[in-house]
Amino acid sequence: MKRVRTAAIVAGMTGVMLVWGALSVGAQTPSPELKKLMGENFAGLQTILVSLITANYKAVPDQVKLIEDHAQKLTGMVPAKLSDKERQRFMSYAYNLRTHTEDLDSIIHVLMQHDEGKQQLGTDELREAAAAHYGGMVTMCVACHNRFRPNVVGAPVK
Repeated sequence: MKRVRTAAIVAGMTGVMLVWGALSVGAQTPSPELKKLMGENFAGLQTILVSLITANYKAVPDQVKLIEDHAQKLTGMVPAKLSDKERQRFMSYAYNLRTHTEDLDSIIHVLMQHDEGKQQLGTDELREAAAAHYGGMVTMCVACHNRFRPNVVGAPVK
């Protein structure tokens, strides 16, 4: 279990650093609205990571909801000048992010019930599943930002 936690910490912090790096890439400064949203999402990812590591899940549902709402908004924010193939990729990132948030939210609620003393079978394995969905969220953020963020803020694509 200690190895799993250590791996989750390393993977999570690596992912968070990659997302932060992806946010800083681009020739133009993002709009204040976009910077605020991304700052909230970044802070939410950090809160989720700490909650998963410490097994204190009370803060997770609100943070997951914030990122889930962002994923939903992304489906209406497809950059206009994308080819059909790139549009599909953008949408797949948004849908995958939303799916990971929904699954993480479901797992967290089961874990919170378990930790409140309600007996449920197999919840220890769900802790690793929750970490995997967190990793999926970070992966989708990094993938989307690396490929599409310059278009969103108006900078030229490499």
